[in-house]
Parts: sequence; structure tokens; C-alpha cells
Amino acid sequence: MQILFLLDVRTVALFVAMTFFVQATAIGAQAFLIRELRQYRGVSAAVLANLCVAVGLVLRLFVGRLSDFITTILASTLILTGPGLFYIALGQFTGLTYSKTIVINVITAILSFLLYFTYWNNLIGARMITLSLGAAVMVLMLIYQLWRTRRTSLRFSADLMLISFLTYGLFLIGRSISIALAPPQDLFSNTPIQSATYLLLFAMSFFWSTGFILMVSERLHNDLMEVATIDVLTRIPNRRATQGFLEKELSRIQRSDGEFGVLLIDLDNFKQVNDRWGHAMGDQVLVNTASIFQSMLRKQDWVGRWGGEEFLIILPGSCDAALLAERVRCQVANSEYGPEASSFHITVSIGVACANQKSTVDGILKKADDALYEAKLKKNTVSVAI
Repeated sequence: MQILFLLDVRTVALFVAMTFFVQATAIGAQAFLIRELRQYRGVSAAVLANLCVAVGLVLRLFVGRLSDFITTILASTLILTGPGLFYIALGQFTGLTYSKTIVINVITAILSFLLYFTYWNNLIGARMITLSLGAAVMVLMLIYQLWRTRRTSLRFSADLMLISFLTYGLFLIGRSISIALAPPQDLFSNTPIQSATYLLLFAMSFFWSTGFILMVSERLHNDLMEVATIDVLTRIPNRRATQGFLEKELSRIQRSDGEFGVLLIDLDNFKQVNDRWGHAMGDQVLVNTASIFQSMLRKQDWVGRWGGEEFLIILPGSCDAALLAERVRCQVANSEYGPEASSFHITVSIGVACANQKSTVDGILKKADDALYEAKLKKNTVSVAI
């Protein structure tokens, strides 16, 4: 049974152009909302990408009424510039490398063929094939960029756009073959391939723009989660995240009859560091000390900034934490801080506690805090809770 799939192509093309205008407005609204976040580059380029495609499609509707330069050369340039700008937008937003030169070279090469098939050898089919293959090259560049984006935290939105661009790229190749076998007599001939082209482009506008809006939203979510869980200065988990991990670990051992160790660490005489060398040096001491802790832990261990100059280390699977605490104490005491000409040393006091099935969050923290209090009486000491 043959199904006739014919639509008024001009009407559909106008509808698709309006859709791209709407999508540009949606991305533009999001760009306005995050305008103060200077690190979110590429959003403006994504807006321009949609506008270029929209204007290019509108100009093509005036074939026969305006000059060939406007309806073919200029319109095709804008339609090709759209995905090229989107490729640049993805590179800017994700921080991945991209090449403006490649985009310009592809557009220039396609335009030279379009000029030939418009002014020297007027072939509508050849122009349509040239534009389709040019768009396919742009789509291939987008696919490459999205494939690289999948390795980042933006994988979900990248996959959404990747699938849609793969589908569209394959369609463009099939469209070129179809036109080569049966060249149309008119740019807006009511043929199944023409109808399918604009309908698929209509769907692409949603995947294209929705995927990018989702990508921006994903990054906003990730950044908000980082702000909520990562200490700005030391770049290790903050108290909120550390307490959350402590609660999860306690819940785990209560189900599996396990245990874990806790080290509550305080920098000795830290106020003197700030008073003598300044707060900038005090901040550097905190950053360097946090790095020392991280370098001495296993992958499953956790270190977080508990508050001020206090740090909390959680050691899943073992209560034999006193040995590590002593190693940490020695490593910090032997480290130098400040400029080489006037370097200084700091020390830490450490309270060690063990959590088991019967422990509570408040209970294990109190045991560690009590042990730390005992250690602080002597300073540069490890004290183990009984």
C-alpha cells in the first residue's frame, strides 16, 4: 500500500522558520537569566545559530521574487552558518577545542559550488545536493563535538542531541542521493523527500534547542551541587557533604555489621599564622594541608573541611586509624609553608574514634571531639578515644 506523504512545502518551510525563531527566543531568555555568569560562554552563539537558520529559511521562500543572490547565496550561507555557530557554541560552552577556520572553510567551499550552479550552470538539483552535503559536513562536526562532550558531566543532554544529529546527518546523505536520482524541477516541489526534509528539520529544531537548554540546566545543577557540597577554598567536601557521607557510612555498617574510623584534625595555633603572616598565608596553609590529607588516603576514604581549621577524615572498613593519624601528624609537621626565605612549620592535633553498629552520628562525633580535646592539651599529638 503506497502512502502519499505530500505537504505544501512553502507552508511547512515557513512554519519551520518560525519554530527556529521561537527556539532562539527560548535560548535567549535563558541567556538573559544567566547573563551575570561570565563563565557560561557559547549561549549567545547558540541564539545566533537559531536565528541564522530561521532567516535563511525565510529568505528561501522569496525564490522568484527576489534576486538569486538573496534567495540562494545569502540564504544558503545563513542556513550553513547556523550549525557552524552551534558547533562553536558547544565548544565555547563545554571548554572543548573547536576551529572557526574549519567552519569558514566549509562554508566558503560550499558557496563556491553554489555560485557555479547558480550563475554559470543553473542546476536546481545540483544546488540542493551541494547544500545538503554542506549541511551534512556541519552535522558531522557537531557529532564529533557532541561525542567528546559525552565524556563530561553533560552526557545526558549530549546524547539527546547526538542521536538527533546522527539521524539528520544520515537523512541528508539519503536526500542527496534521492535528488541525484530524481532532480526536482522546483525548489519547493511537493515531493515526499522535500516534505520529509522540512518536517525532520522541524523536529531537529526542538532537539537542537531543547538539548542545549538542557545542557545549560545540567551545568547549572552541577555548579549548584558543587557550591552546596565543595569547600570554596580547599576544593574538598564541605561540612554538609562530609556529614552526609558520615551518615551513609554509618547506615551501611549498621546493615552489614562493619566498622570505620574517624579522624578529627585541628591545626595547632592557627590564629598565630593569620596574625603573623596574614590571612592569605593562612588560606594557603589550609589548602596545602588539605592536599596532604588527600595524598595520604585511599580512594574509598573521605576527607572534608569540618569548619575553620578543622578537618574530618572517614576511613571505611577499618578502625585501625591510629597508625594513619600518626603518619598524617608527622607528614604535616615535616612540611614547610610560606616563602623559602621565611618558611615555617605547623602541627596538627588529631582525635581518633571508631564507629560500629551501635554508634550514632552524634555519638561518634562526640568521641572524636573528646579525643581531639585531649590531644589539643599537648598539641602535635594523636589521641585515641576509648
